[in-house]
Amino acid sequence: MKAIAEMLKPRESVFSDSTREDVLNLSDFADRRIDADKFFSENFKTQGMSMLFDTAFKRFKGESDTGVVKLTQAMGGGKTHSMLALALLADNPKLRERILGKAYTDIGTIKVVTFSGRENADFGIWGSIAEQLGKKELFSGYYSPLKAPGESAWINLLKEDKILILLDELPPYLENARSITVGNSDLSRVTIAALANLFSALGKEQLSNVCLVFSDLKATYESGSELLQSSFKELDAEANRIAIEIAPVALNSDEVYSILSKRLFEDKKIDSDYSIDKNEIAIAYKDAVTTAKKLGFTSYAGETVYRGIIDSYPFHPSIKDLYARFKENQNFQQTRGLIRLMRQIVRQFWESGQAEHAYLINVFDVN
Repeated sequence: MKAIAEMLKPRESVFSDSTREDVLNLSDFADRRIDADKFFSENFKTQGMSMLFDTAFKRFKGESDTGVVKLTQAMGGGKTHSMLALALLADNPKLRERILGKAYTDIGTIKVVTFSGRENADFGIWGSIAEQLGKKELFSGYYSPLKAPGESAWINLLKEDKILILLDELPPYLENARSITVGNSDLSRVTIAALANLFSALGKEQLSNVCLVFSDLKATYESGSELLQSSFKELDAEANRIAIEIAPVALNSDEVYSILSKRLFEDKKIDSDYSIDKNEIAIAYKDAVTTAKKLGFTSYAGETVYRGIIDSYPFHPSIKDLYARFKENQNFQQTRGLIRLMRQIVRQFWESGQAEHAYLINVFDVN
């Protein structure tokens, strides 16, 4: 059997002390700092991402009434990454055809508007959206003093062009906005009213050309002050009235292994030799487990272990069970945290020389 080092080669980023590629946000897209080819070469397209792409582009083709998508997952669970993938595809028709095929090549130009709650907005979120569309003057009456655009104002701003709106990291923005006084209220309440009106407007026929994707507000109304919780829940309820929910990553599935393989190892040619070599390793483990079961040492089935290794290689399938427990750890960043953790494990595995004689990366190999 071939050792892991003979089968796979880690990406250069595994041996780098920088984890910059894990923390891209919408401002990186807005500032054109993302290499689209590199992005898609290192990122696995999950079922959740495929559903997001289909939903958005069917909307732009006039084949779907769904205009609002809420990405739901715990912190670090792939929400921002999925938004960036959608933004890159919407912005570049040629890339869209290469990644998704010819089904969505006749959509034409899509304007992409982004807002990250980690950024400031002097004229509110609505001012940022209007400015990116080149229509800042249309909302001039809502800047000084800051006040929420109504449903008809949103329709007037967004009608005609095909527009993708991406809203991320809203919780920290809204928490900070409550410290900014606006008349007899504060900016958080004005922003919530503006967004509620936007969600409502997207349910109208005039805005069938617009698709909005946002990450859920659950973190805000779970951690925010009691005074704000009811307002956040009302906004979430307004969005849920017309939104569909999509989880970017199925954390309890074998997608986790596909994500790790794509991110941590160079693209491998899945030829007959590779498949034969991987199958040989899986069979060896299957035979060992089958023998152990006959001797009464384990209750595991050899066939289960075989299938697990085929799906999880080069990782032992038991790592998924261990990772499932991490979800109980407060503030653990789900997919992002797992990638960072496994990057360090793979790096140590190669630098220590273990990869030259091991057949799987096992739980007991972790330093």
